[in-house]
Amino acid sequence: MLVFQSLPEAIRAGYQIVERTSSGYLVRIRTASGWALALVDVRSRDLIMPDA
Repeated sequence: MLVFQSLPEAIRAGYQIVERTSSGYLVRIRTASGWALALVDVRSRDLIMPDA
């Protein structure tokens, strides 16, 4: 299964958010064969807000 490291990366690849998970997001993209699912794992990323 494809795993993205960031939500913007998945969105840029054409994926849509399906659901929030405990570790990130479940995303999907439409293919000729149907829906392809992938995960976005944000657990390992430091979510530090930049100074304003």
